[in-house]
Parts: sequence; structure tokens; C-alpha cells
Amino acid sequence: MKKLPRFKSQQQEADFWMEHDTAKFWGAFEDIKDPLELTPMLKTSIRERHEKTKAISIRLYPSQLRMAKAVADRTHVPYQVLLRNIIENGLSHLRHTRAGG
Repeated sequence: MKKLPRFKSQQQEADFWMEHDTAKFWGAFEDIKDPLELTPMLKTSIRERHEKTKAISIRLYPSQLRMAKAVADRTHVPYQVLLRNIIENGLSHLRHTRAGG
């Protein structure tokens, strides 16, 4: 088991965990006795992530798929998640634009 390093910032810690497997440090973590209190926004986000999704077929140009995969790789997310987020943001923007105009 490895010992946890000390982090100077949350960003430094986040960067560390993006590149290291937590299993190697498992024994260094403390057990939490009290339940965590989540903000309503976080609860909603978690609930939405666990909603069932429906598989669809969408045709993209090969260049669009390559670009999506490249961006997803840089941001360390699966390209399907990236595309789903782009669609969600676009729909949200359209909904607010239509509602206000």
C-alpha cells in the first residue's frame, strides 16, 4: 500500500487522481462514520446520471467523430459522454432562448 501525498490545492489533488489508481492507496483512506450531506444540486446531478438512457443511432461525419474523440481524450471523458453533454447544453440553450424570445 502506498502512502497518500500531501496536496497544496484541490486542483493538484484532482490532477493526481486523474493519473493514479485509488486501489493502490485503499488502506490509506479513512472510513466515514457520519452520512454525507449533499447539496440539492448534487443530488439532482447524481439522480440524472443514474436515469436510464435510451440507445439511439445517429450519423456523424467521420471528421466530427474524430474531433469528438480527440476532445474527449483531452478532457478524460468517454466521447459518448462528451457528445451527450454537448447535446444537453445545446438543448438547454435552445430552451432558454425560445422561452425568453
